[in-house]
Amino acid sequence: MKNNPVFQRISSLGSRLRGLPKRRLFLLAVPLALVLICLGVYSGIRSYAPAAARVSQTPSATPFQPATETSEKNGRSPTRGPKATVATLAPLATPTASGVAPPWSPYAGPIHPASTQIPLPAEVIDPGPGTITIALLGIDKSETAGAYRTDAIMILHLNRERNLAAVISFPRDLYVYIPAYGMQRINIAFQQGRELHYPGGAFELFRDTMKYNFGLQVDHYALMNFQGFKDMVDKLDGIDVQVGRTYTDYRYGYGNITVEAGERHMDGSLALWYVRARQASSDFDRTRRQQEVIVAVAQRLLDLRAIPNLPGFFKIFMEYFESDLTLDDITPFADMAGSVSLSSLRRYRVTTPDGCSNWTTPQGGMVLLPKYDAIRAMLEAALAPPE
Repeated sequence: MKNNPVFQRISSLGSRLRGLPKRRLFLLAVPLALVLICLGVYSGIRSYAPAAARVSQTPSATPFQPATETSEKNGRSPTRGPKATVATLAPLATPTASGVAPPWSPYAGPIHPASTQIPLPAEVIDPGPGTITIALLGIDKSETAGAYRTDAIMILHLNRERNLAAVISFPRDLYVYIPAYGMQRINIAFQQGRELHYPGGAFELFRDTMKYNFGLQVDHYALMNFQGFKDMVDKLDGIDVQVGRTYTDYRYGYGNITVEAGERHMDGSLALWYVRARQASSDFDRTRRQQEVIVAVAQRLLDLRAIPNLPGFFKIFMEYFESDLTLDDITPFADMAGSVSLSSLRRYRVTTPDGCSNWTTPQGGMVLLPKYDAIRAMLEAALAPPE
């Protein structure tokens, strides 16, 4: 293996990094931590909680914006429980006049047409030069969960020109237009790209979905199963997480356990539970815990003892990840490290009530309706903030 060109490149990079001041290693640590952590934090959720019903292959006629909506305690988007009352629907018709371009043009139209309105494509946000935007997608390949549904959707954005780094979380139940499919939850876009043989593949449909609905241009992706996350934390000999608030929830094989606020050392298994648990909380609270773990892994990678293990991290990446990223894509952004601190990583989340609202479909599916103007303002602040 030592004669392998890729191994030699990684080893050479590790030698160069050992000579850098610790503060300059930040931007190398954070992207690696985000790619290895963000993708696995939600993955395998259904092994701890009953799975939501599989998405119907014939979506119902659901409006882009209902007349009224249902409410949900604690702002949580539910996936189980008694069937909620269906909202009163406003009659919205999809334009079909001869010679008039459909509202989704120039994107592919739905294969399950319905007499409901589809949102217009969003204007693309220009992040400026010297940037890279990476979709970090987490899946559970277990038999009890839908294969390739991306239950973790996070966007990592690096701006080399302005020395900015941001991470944005999207909830899996956002109800959006998926080109060539129809209105559905955003977490099936990647899966449908494969099943529909979408031009360019699964990532291309996910990319078009983000671009269509939010004007977000995604450059690359990395997809992983939860096992990669657990193994990575264990390779680091665990991480020290700054727990923001005491958290109690059920853990399989242990019953209810409590993680007290403050600094807590976690191995891979405990860290995976901490970022997946939700029986006593919500999808939105999980993003808070996820961000705590991201910072903990980044801090651990800043320890010089972790730097010589970069070839091992690359091996884990190749074993557990599907990605179009290369070292050449990431390496240029290492120059940012000298002027960016760990505390300056900007974090954004699409949550209720500001970024989305709870709603129940005519079939009883509980989803989140995006508040497009609010999400766009958040993305503009994250990707292209004012000088």
